[in-house]
Amino acid sequence: MPVISLGFEDREESIELVNQFFKKINSLDLDGLFKIRPRAAVKFVDIYLKLACTNRVLFQGYRDESGELVSLLIARIEEKPFLQEERTVYIDIAVTKRGKKKKGYMTSLLESAEQWTREQGIQSMELRAIKENEEAMEYWKSKNFEEFYVRFRKRL
Repeated sequence: MPVISLGFEDREESIELVNQFFKKINSLDLDGLFKIRPRAAVKFVDIYLKLACTNRVLFQGYRDESGELVSLLIARIEEKPFLQEERTVYIDIAVTKRGKKKKGYMTSLLESAEQWTREQGIQSMELRAIKENEEAMEYWKSKNFEEFYVRFRKRL
């Protein structure tokens, strides 16, 4: 099956994938403060489902041949009026179900997101990855994303 736009009918499966991602982040050895709250996946998905109808959010997934939602990418247009480029597309989350990785699902989603970005007249895409998430760091570098700026954090 191809890349599809996701809607309210895909809510439960979307929450499952986002929750998987959040659990992975919480399993990383970070600073002890950075922890995603319980039920955050529900709130996250619900917010983006509501925003998806604004044409400023891309909420898409990939269903395998059995119809299972195996990969998800959520991105939004971010205004940057203080920069010459004015707008970028920011990928908020990109996740593939455990046991389903390395089958090209995320590549298809990313190619679709890049096409959507071009159609919006936007010339760049950004995302944030946690440095300790080596799998993510390697993946995004393999897709020609470059480390662009560093976000520092200090525990008080």
